[in-house]
Amino acid sequence: MTGQPDRIEQLKADIAGLKITDPATGRDQLAVRLGVAAMLAGAVLPVVAYAMSHGTTNELAQRDAIILGLLGVALAVIGGALYLKGALSRFLRFWLVRDLHERRAQTDRVVTALGEGEVAGEGEPT
Repeated sequence: MTGQPDRIEQLKADIAGLKITDPATGRDQLAVRLGVAAMLAGAVLPVVAYAMSHGTTNELAQRDAIILGLLGVALAVIGGALYLKGALSRFLRFWLVRDLHERRAQTDRVVTALGEGEVAGEGEPT
């Protein structure tokens, strides 16, 4: 575990060395913000619909309240999906870069070990 900070610093340096701008980051933040706003609206609309349906005996107004309540539930579900999409995409993007970096380092170690084994004569079975 003592080599762990070195690996983390190496990963950060390699990511910074790529100098790639990430256009999806702004979209992910927008998705998170829209998701939170939709979830909040989805929580408020059914409350408003409940108050609207109990304030009148008019059947048409009560049907409108039902539609408004269903719209609120749909907004909450869509908002939750947008929030998860935005929140998980950043994590998964970092995980993918880290995995690629680890695999490249492992491949380099294998190639180096195979190269040293062939030079020393250890690569052949006895």
